Amino acid sequence: MTQAVKRPPQPLAIRASQAVSHGRAHPVCLTGLRHGSRAHEERPVIVERRDQEFVEGLLEDLADTGRHAAVLAMSPARSDGALRVFPPLQRVFNLLVLECFCDQPGQPRVAPDKIDSSGFVLRRVDGARRLAWLKAGNKVFGWEPVDEDLDPAHDRRGRAVLLGHPLLDALAPSQQRVRTAGSARLAASAVSVSEDVQPLFVAAPDVCAGAGKTLLFGTLKVVSGELTEATASAPAFGTDADERSALRADMVSYLLPGGARAFPVPAVRTIGTDDARRAAQTPLAASQPAFTRAEHDALYRTLGLLLLQLNNQYDAFGEGSGARALQAALQTLQVETDVPASGAQPARIDRRSAWQFVLDAKAVLFDAQPGATVSIPDRWGAVSPATGDAIFEASLVCMQQQFARLLPAGGRFDKGRNGAEPRFVVRAFVRLKPEHDGCPVRLVWSGYSEEFTIAPWFESSGAAVPVIPMPDLLDRNQLAKVKPSVAFALPPRLAQLLRGDPKDLMDGKGSGAPAIGLGWICSFSLPIITLCAFIVLNIFLSLFNLIFQWMAFLKICLPIPKAKE
Repeated sequence: MTQAVKRPPQPLAIRASQAVSHGRAHPVCLTGLRHGSRAHEERPVIVERRDQEFVEGLLEDLADTGRHAAVLAMSPARSDGALRVFPPLQRVFNLLVLECFCDQPGQPRVAPDKIDSSGFVLRRVDGARRLAWLKAGNKVFGWEPVDEDLDPAHDRRGRAVLLGHPLLDALAPSQQRVRTAGSARLAASAVSVSEDVQPLFVAAPDVCAGAGKTLLFGTLKVVSGELTEATASAPAFGTDADERSALRADMVSYLLPGGARAFPVPAVRTIGTDDARRAAQTPLAASQPAFTRAEHDALYRTLGLLLLQLNNQYDAFGEGSGARALQAALQTLQVETDVPASGAQPARIDRRSAWQFVLDAKAVLFDAQPGATVSIPDRWGAVSPATGDAIFEASLVCMQQQFARLLPAGGRFDKGRNGAEPRFVVRAFVRLKPEHDGCPVRLVWSGYSEEFTIAPWFESSGAAVPVIPMPDLLDRNQLAKVKPSVAFALPPRLAQLLRGDPKDLMDGKGSGAPAIGLGWICSFSLPIITLCAFIVLNIFLSLFNLIFQWMAFLKICLPIPKAKE
């Protein structure tokens, strides 16, 4: 009697129950609207509509096969080899049109009741990759390379493996890839991410019947206020010689290597916060205080530019690593003050820390700290080549960190770092109901659409513009009918400032002194406010036209013809 051979226990994945096979499901195709063609590879069709009832207009055209050629001709115009899509602000609406059919003889259309759900995704073109906009709950990860054939919704993806227990399934590396949609950057993420999906609708039965096709359509969303949760990667400043040269040329001269540079020293060398405020509010033609308006303006054109660059562009007074490196370099510099001979003492040059001088000047000229003073030296001391290089290298780090603070996240449709317009494609899908009990929902993808760019909000589409009628400013009877329609509540100090002499405001004499505790409510007519803004706009357009020569593009005025009986 032969002894039975004992086999090792089979893994749970192999012992897991398997669905009964019903054979291969018949193939289904999802393509763009076809007219006079039976091709399987037609791209999703982007249709540009400019009618106000754009959905109703599209469906009416789709219901009539004789209009399908006209629908296909409604493609957005091309620019630089790609379609140019306008946002709805320009009164242009973009829709996606597809058809779903079985890849069998005669290509019969898929019955609408066989479609479980449908949608489409918008992906950003990045060389050979197409990036998906990924989310998890209320967290936005942004554009990521993914497995483009996975279901975009995490809760509709099948399990990669079945190991007999949900905890084991979740720990499997292949399941982790499914959870994160194949994103390499999110490979260690514990959350399941989904791609942003725009809805795709099956056309009404009468439309499908009239077209003899199962048609699907959706509105293409090309504007979004979404930002990525992660901090935007700041560009590395000064990565090539030309950029370094341009950034050096942009630096205030006091920060560049070279000999000592003079300051415009006022007659009263030590000035305080009140002196600076008084000089700034004194007209040049008026009687001047001890620290004059001309001296104040001269300091702002020199010392003021230095403070502006250090504070705003470099954030040199902050706590970042770049700011600390810049502070360390500036602390090695000195400012010089000439002291004439007096009594038995010979003439000499007093030197003190340039960094402390900068802090004192900022307290007076920028921060307006009460009681602060600064003594203006005769010169900013010499900057050695080594110190100049240290200042420059620190400024590059400062700008990179300042950039990250000012732009904390990337927008969904932002331009690239090089200013190039991003390109996008769309891809649609349908989920087909199971043909047999126990079978999973089947996901069918279309191909990608043509690449397209998105026009910025200010670019005109050529669509009809709304006309806003304005009241006749010179018709007092008409003006009497234009009653105030909006009110502003003013706090006491602002009310006192605005109730003062307008000429004082123009001369910079506005007072921020405390006022009595009475606020004011001022009512205005919105049409009159609009009219005032329109008049001011025309004045400035004319002035700036001397520089930009833009009037031929920005303003078109036509007479309104008198209606004929």
